[in-house]
Amino acid sequence: MAVDSDDPDAGRPAGFRPWEPPSVPPELLADPTRLSYVVVDEIVGDTVTLAVSPWPASDPRGRVRFDLGAGVRHLLVHRRELHERLYEGWLRRGPRVGDAFATVLGEPVSARLAGTGEVVLDDDLRLVDAVPGPVADVCAEARTVAKMAYFAAMGGVQEHSQAERLGQVPDDKGVPAPQVGTVRREPWKGPVLPAAGGAPPAGRHRWSVPKDRWPARAGTDLLTAIEQEPTALVYFLLNIGDGDSQLLLLPKRHPGEDRRRALVVDAGSTRKLRRLMAGLGSRGVLPPPEGPGQVCALVVATHPHDDHIEGLAEIIRTYGGAGIGDFWEPGYYATTRSFAELMAAVEDARIPHCEPTAGMVRYVGGIKITVLAPSVRLRTAYDTYGVDCNDASIVLKIDFPAVRISTAMVDGHRKRRDLKLGDPWSIILGADAQTRSWSHVTSDFMPLHRGHDAEVYRANRRAHGRDDLAAHILKVSHHASKHGINIELIERVHPTVSLISSVGGGGRYGFPHGLATQAIAEALAPSTRSGTRQPEDADLGIHYTGGLTDDGRPLGSIALLVPAKVRSKLRMWRFGDGPRDDVDLAAARPLEPIYSRPRSKRAPAGAGT
Repeated sequence: MAVDSDDPDAGRPAGFRPWEPPSVPPELLADPTRLSYVVVDEIVGDTVTLAVSPWPASDPRGRVRFDLGAGVRHLLVHRRELHERLYEGWLRRGPRVGDAFATVLGEPVSARLAGTGEVVLDDDLRLVDAVPGPVADVCAEARTVAKMAYFAAMGGVQEHSQAERLGQVPDDKGVPAPQVGTVRREPWKGPVLPAAGGAPPAGRHRWSVPKDRWPARAGTDLLTAIEQEPTALVYFLLNIGDGDSQLLLLPKRHPGEDRRRALVVDAGSTRKLRRLMAGLGSRGVLPPPEGPGQVCALVVATHPHDDHIEGLAEIIRTYGGAGIGDFWEPGYYATTRSFAELMAAVEDARIPHCEPTAGMVRYVGGIKITVLAPSVRLRTAYDTYGVDCNDASIVLKIDFPAVRISTAMVDGHRKRRDLKLGDPWSIILGADAQTRSWSHVTSDFMPLHRGHDAEVYRANRRAHGRDDLAAHILKVSHHASKHGINIELIERVHPTVSLISSVGGGGRYGFPHGLATQAIAEALAPSTRSGTRQPEDADLGIHYTGGLTDDGRPLGSIALLVPAKVRSKLRMWRFGDGPRDDVDLAAARPLEPIYSRPRSKRAPAGAGT
């Protein structure tokens, strides 16, 4: 399937035919070009996001496939309106993530979705206007398709004749009759969502940066810095709105190595990450996709929400099995278009895969990766819909440098030496983990308390190092929603730099939430007891991909250079791109200083600015 509108192979290949599940009546399938596949993608508070895709097709291998080039659209509706106007009297339950429907959208809403990609059902628009006709419930078939896509990618396939010989084919229990309903047409007088693009709150926002903290025009060029420090780790957090798209450039394994390898953690939009990687490849930083060498040591899909995996299928199809060393995902299958295409890409590439849980450790390219979540108890508790998709997120902690042994010739013999790096850089990538997941993390990774016995504390500190959840850099979970973090968690992590991927108060769910940003600031610079005024977020090392300058210009994507050299400092660049803009590597401007608060007692000798 096409992964990009400018792909020469765009369009539906020959041999594809419309998907015809038995739950969709023939009259709806009469014209599949008008039919839409609608999925409840996420529920946050009262906001329900419906992902709208063109009706899928079946490929010659029997897989349900979607046209990625057509793009996914989003329809936002108040939870009560969806429940009372569509679910009541028909499905007899409330909306839940993963519900899937087949319907024909109303012409005005369909045209607006095609133009803007997102429509909010506010005061001027009702659900019955968006869905004026019959709605077929395809939840059961959609979940079956999701399971089939997942297991085919993860466990392979066999001939049906062999399955019959082995007695693995279940008895046919018959096909249930299609279940069709409609949206109730009575005028809706209940609550609605606020209008999209409404006026922002008065006053300065936390995500706006004072003029004296704007990125400098002068300074070291990012590509020059990457070339000059081959042993450094480089971390990109892209500005894609309320979504995650992250890229880590691993240090070169030896001085003579020409190019770096990468680690991809989520790609919540198409094109942007792929084009950044292509730009890095054209400048000699990464290997080209058509080359024989490995480009991505690891690709991680933290959880199957569109805003985290929508662009991963094109990454896998671009770099293929030879260019990707390993693929991680949480084992949570979803009914969405993005998940189906991602699993098809993994199946075609036959990439080694893993479903990691808390405590798993992987060393790769000079870094140590520790999985913090999901916990084993949480992983065994969900069969897709038993646990919130966000709490199924893979949370990673990256320690750098992980190379602790040096060798040298001494008296004609090669000897090894323990470098005793007591406090390496640590990065926690929080994905969309929420309270339930973090509660397991904080119990699985016990804190190191001083308590009343200082000698015991010092002995443990020497033997085990610092708190397992302490980190210098934190990618704040769930775009700084009020359910993503709390003060106690931030106090344990105590990050020097906190990064938030969000629109900046104007996104789908109003992220970042004021409660979360205030909790981060309060944990880093307590004010409730002393009554002092807190510093600016930029002074506390809190940075937003959706951040703006005082005059409204975007600060954009973030690049952090994490040095391996002891007593060196973190360096940050901003690209000034909007959520839909490509990352221009030449436009990167250094941001100095990254923070201005006094150095934490936990910070390493090289972490100051």
